[in-house]
Amino acid sequence: MSYRRLKDNKIYCRYKKQFEKTTALPRCINVAVVGLSGAEKEKGAVGVGKSCLCNRFVRLSSDDFKDDHNSLLSNSDFSGRVVNNDNFLYWGDVIKTSEEGTDYMFRVIEQTEFIDDSTFQPFCGVKTDPYIKRCVATKIESPEKLMYICRSQLGIEEKYEQKVLPPGEFSVDGFLCVFDVSVVPGRSIVKQLETVTNILTNIKNTKKPVVLVTTKNDKFNEAYVQEVQKLVSHSEFKKAIPIVETSAYLNVNVDAAFIALAHIIDRFKGRTKIVPYLESVKTTTS
Repeated sequence: MSYRRLKDNKIYCRYKKQFEKTTALPRCINVAVVGLSGAEKEKGAVGVGKSCLCNRFVRLSSDDFKDDHNSLLSNSDFSGRVVNNDNFLYWGDVIKTSEEGTDYMFRVIEQTEFIDDSTFQPFCGVKTDPYIKRCVATKIESPEKLMYICRSQLGIEEKYEQKVLPPGEFSVDGFLCVFDVSVVPGRSIVKQLETVTNILTNIKNTKKPVVLVTTKNDKFNEAYVQEVQKLVSHSEFKKAIPIVETSAYLNVNVDAAFIALAHIIDRFKGRTKIVPYLESVKTTTS
């Protein structure tokens, strides 16, 4: 091969690599969002904020953020294609870019527990295990399940965007475990600590990464924040669970929680920047 042809070939290879790099598909990350769920006697007057966190993350327009994601359903809503006789929601997918410029496509499910509006008891879905065991499943399947958008969608699904959970098993890459640091009537901090501790222990047994996400920091209780710090310092967790302080209502640190999880999954070599809530909220509102 002549020198000219060799040089031309090297130039072609260089541009080919640059093209492949710029047109590469984003890294796909499958995330399960978990946390205290159940009837009012378990979770108190309102939920811990799993749905609001997911809503804020995947629905990019501020007009698409809803804070009403009541888990009280009719039989027809539970059996409809959005819930699909399961106690989890598929929130669809969204592409986010990390600070170092890596594109990630996140596909998000939320593990919850739906309540029958006639009996006020949890619906028995496809999986009948207790929530703290069921929510850490790493292989999930629900044929023809539609993406959840908002509470008003149920019963009139045909009037909303029709995006289906990809066929086959949804293989969970990592978990976001939610802890509400606001005071909620009817919910004790002891109950939430017990539930989240059990969930984290079960996640640890799956050997999947987890980030602990504190929600509703816009109305946080300092004692609750301290309890969360104590929780992750337990010897069984080896101080290896990062905490990201968020507010879905104010859209503070929501993307950061998912990016932090993606970095753990990808074994990111750099330093993942996790900004404390009070510092981050100043930047967001300034």
